[in-house]
Amino acid sequence: MAAQVHRVESEADFQRLHELLIEYEADLAPELRHGCVPQSGDLRQTYAPPNAAFLALLEEDAIGCVAVQKRDSETAVLLRLFVKPPKRGFGAARALVTAVIAYARQQGYRRMVLDTHKNQLVPAYRLYRSLGFAECAPFAEVTYECPTFMELRLQD
Repeated sequence: MAAQVHRVESEADFQRLHELLIEYEADLAPELRHGCVPQSGDLRQTYAPPNAAFLALLEEDAIGCVAVQKRDSETAVLLRLFVKPPKRGFGAARALVTAVIAYARQQGYRRMVLDTHKNQLVPAYRLYRSLGFAECAPFAEVTYECPTFMELRLQD
C-alpha cells in the first residue's frame, strides 16, 4: 500500500508533525541535529503560506514529513525530510519530496535548495539526485561539518 501525502493544515496534523519532528531530531546522528524542535503551537505560523509542511500517511498513521520554506522570491528551501525507520523503503520519502517540488512550482519559485550530508545520509542524497537535484554552492550557514548543498531548477 502506498503512502498518501497531504498538506498539514488541521490542528491534529500539526500535532502529528510535531511528534514526527521530535522523532526526526532523535533519529539524526548527534552531530547533525538541529538542537531543538519548534513547539507544536509555533508550527502553524512557521509553515503558514508561502511556507508549507506535508505528512505521509499509511493507513491513517503519520509515517513521514517534509517542509518547504521561502528563502527569497525565487528560491524555496526543502527541509526536515523524515520517514520513520520501520516505514522506509516504501516510497514515502519520494512522495513527500515530489509533493514539495509540486508546491514550490505552484508558488512560482524558480529553484529549490536543500542541505544534507551525503556521506551520513546516503539514502536521502540518492533520492535527491534521482529527482534531479545537483550539488551547488552553499546558500546558507549550517551548524554541522561537511554539508552537501543541492539545488533543483524548477523553471527556466
